[in-house]
Amino acid sequence: MINDLEQIEGLKETLGENGVCSVYTDPKHTWRVLQSTKKGQAVFTQPGASFKCGGAPQKIMYLSEHYFRKQGVRDDVNVVFATPGTVIFGVEDFAKTLNKIIEERNIYFKPFHKPIAIDGPNQTVTFKITDVEKANIELDDSLGEKIIEGDHLILPFDMLHTAPPQKAPDFLRNSELVYADGPNKGFGEVDINTLQHKTYENVFILGDSAALPTAKTGAAIRKQAPVVVDNIMELMEHQKLSASKYEGYSSCPLVTGYGSMVLAEFKYNNVRDSDPLISTFVDTTKERYSMWLLKKYGLPYLYWNHMLKGRL
Repeated sequence: MINDLEQIEGLKETLGENGVCSVYTDPKHTWRVLQSTKKGQAVFTQPGASFKCGGAPQKIMYLSEHYFRKQGVRDDVNVVFATPGTVIFGVEDFAKTLNKIIEERNIYFKPFHKPIAIDGPNQTVTFKITDVEKANIELDDSLGEKIIEGDHLILPFDMLHTAPPQKAPDFLRNSELVYADGPNKGFGEVDINTLQHKTYENVFILGDSAALPTAKTGAAIRKQAPVVVDNIMELMEHQKLSASKYEGYSSCPLVTGYGSMVLAEFKYNNVRDSDPLISTFVDTTKERYSMWLLKKYGLPYLYWNHMLKGRL
């Protein structure tokens, strides 16, 4: 997937300036912005379009909030997390923990907020409220927010972290292999279990560019790849698909602070799908130091030495 900055008005012009940053595009600049934020408002957003690693906007928000506490400036910085989504996380077991975290840490959570424009010089971000009735907006004077046109909310910021909207590569989007319209426009039109194209039986699409109702993560691809291999081999040898099915597995290692993490694993329909071995010893729905160690040391080792070499 590639960044599509044009989807949010003003993002291309101001990204990297005026306190607007993104770990997706420049982590070092994001770190500099974080270090320079001593007071005011730190706003963290998610786009309305598809993007890689759905947990990343939350991770940087939790880590930034913890950093403000470590630096002794937390009382002077409002932390806001705004998302077009309806909940903090789709899987209930993990959402309970995350809701408790944002409540205990006094984080302003704003669902139904889709970012549509950024005014860098004036340091404001405009959101479209995707469901005014359900959002039940009550303006907070401490945030300096205001409503315009009934369903647009303007929020000032000193630091704004954005996960940029993303799209499939041009070579795929401009082909006949993708959905031509609808919510999956531009993404591979495949069966969600076999990953076989719905029209061209000799084509399989996996990874971020496939239109699948699950998070776009490396963990998802790890489960998709064996299914594609099995199906291709069976199709070549016996002119039929194998019994292998992809059930939507994905994983979001949600780092919630320095030394703590929630390991969210799930499959289609927001069903929890935690690793049975790990879950025997650790409740992965809770913040755990052991899971943070897994994220910091275990997962990078597995990624570089096993996943990329097809051993896992």
